[in-house]
Amino acid sequence: MDEFLNNENIETATNCDINNDASEPINQPVDNSPSTNEASDANEKSNPSILEKVAKFFSAIFSPLLIPTYGVIIALNLSIIAPMAPLQTRIIVTIATLAITCLIPATVITYLYKVGIISDLGVNRQKDRLLPYGVAILCYIVGAVYLSEVNAPQWIPGFMIGGGLAVITSALINLKWKISAHGAAMGGLVALIFMMWRNGYALFDFTPIACIAILCAGIVGSSRIILNCHTLGQVIAGTLNGIFWVTLMTL
Repeated sequence: MDEFLNNENIETATNCDINNDASEPINQPVDNSPSTNEASDANEKSNPSILEKVAKFFSAIFSPLLIPTYGVIIALNLSIIAPMAPLQTRIIVTIATLAITCLIPATVITYLYKVGIISDLGVNRQKDRLLPYGVAILCYIVGAVYLSEVNAPQWIPGFMIGGGLAVITSALINLKWKISAHGAAMGGLVALIFMMWRNGYALFDFTPIACIAILCAGIVGSSRIILNCHTLGQVIAGTLNGIFWVTLMTL
């Protein structure tokens, strides 16, 4: 759950730190006059490059909190379910999924930020992630139960369970190493699309959809690196995490 779609969150996205536990220098002389380099750095932060703005945009629209809803939209409208399920039913299920897996955790994260339990809305600091991860896991479980209760095909709740297991894995790894939640979310979405394609659940040839999903995953991963939120290794590890669990749970 790296961050969710929020203006304040987008503004703080460039403040991601990969190594959060770095110690500060001790007994250094204090110089109150700003150096040329400090002035330059401040100017760069206040005036992000076009590339950074694009990276922030893709990080926001492909927030891990939004990916479950995107997956459900694809599953309900681009699969063999679409001709059988009334449009009204598909809309209700999509809205419910959005509320359970995005709006509820986003509200909790906002509250945790307001009371000072986490230091930023983007949950970019490694030490801040444990509690939000717990909330996300609970929401994935509720989402999977809800989808089962509305008689969705088992592979759709399986997608939600796979996402929850990916979050659990991320939470455990996060105790020692910062792994990309954006990568895990995008990996899970790519796995869902390939599963639909492989099993013949798609309404049409999913080659273009699969190519677009892979391209988006690459763009999102690159965005996290550009914003200094993750290293290449952390993005790859997160992506493989999502692919593994969603593939396993939707077989």
